[in-house]
Amino acid sequence: MLSRNPKRIKRGFTLIELLVVIAIIAILAAILFPVFAQAREAARKTSCVSNANQIGKATMMYVQDFDETYYPHRHNCGTDCNPLLSDPQVNALATGSARTTAPYIALLQPYTKNLNVFKCASNPKAWVGVNTDGVSCGAPGCNGVGYGGQNSYGHNDLWMSPAAPFGGGGSPAPVSEAEIQRPSSTILLCDSTYYGAVPDIYGQAGLGIKNSNGQEGPYGDQLGAQYKSYWMNIGNSNWSWSGGTVTPTLATQLIPTRHSKTIVCQFADGHVKVLPWDRVITDMCLWAATDRGGPHPTCN
Repeated sequence: MLSRNPKRIKRGFTLIELLVVIAIIAILAAILFPVFAQAREAARKTSCVSNANQIGKATMMYVQDFDETYYPHRHNCGTDCNPLLSDPQVNALATGSARTTAPYIALLQPYTKNLNVFKCASNPKAWVGVNTDGVSCGAPGCNGVGYGGQNSYGHNDLWMSPAAPFGGGGSPAPVSEAEIQRPSSTILLCDSTYYGAVPDIYGQAGLGIKNSNGQEGPYGDQLGAQYKSYWMNIGNSNWSWSGGTVTPTLATQLIPTRHSKTIVCQFADGHVKVLPWDRVITDMCLWAATDRGGPHPTCN
């Protein structure tokens, strides 16, 4: 009887089979990569919400310590006042009017104890203390390296920050708790690239203005001609730090990129909420905390 000695046949993948496998991998990657990116952004947004919550708690402690009044967006010192009271080494890098103002993060620092809460992970150029690229802010009201102390969160500059003129002189006019008409629905702080932010008071974005009393524009102009453009600092738009070169069209493209078309907002009562970006810039009820710019009877 003849013994069998079968030869093993070695067989590799054919070209067609390899191409099919590669195509399947490519399809899976195309499906999964956006999901991974969304998951990463969701994590960054959660971190940003946590930052805003900590800032809100610090704000409430500040309010109780200062006779139930909110902080101004800055103090004008007239001379070198160390804009970051906790870190003179960082302050030594600041230039221009950045050295003659104490921004609101210096006022809140004793309550946060950690300046990193003022850095948003979804801001690609986030900094605190001083901007590491050394660029001097050139738009009206923004001068010097390190101006504002950070570039991730903007304070409600029209209704919650009627501080002294940006050119210096005068004393801040802080807002009291009793003066705020709607503390639970008024934005105190939101995602931004400059330490001051306002809504689109003249409808420059072309999205309309909701719940307007018609006085927001003139009221903003009285405080400073630059305020009408500060809505273009919200999200990842950077009107101030670009030297005022960002256009309304470009701003509407940049603002939604911060948190997948949403904006993290911290309100005057300390709570935090994430809102659609277009509502944040158009709804006056989210900003008009007081009647200093005229009453808003449609808001509640």
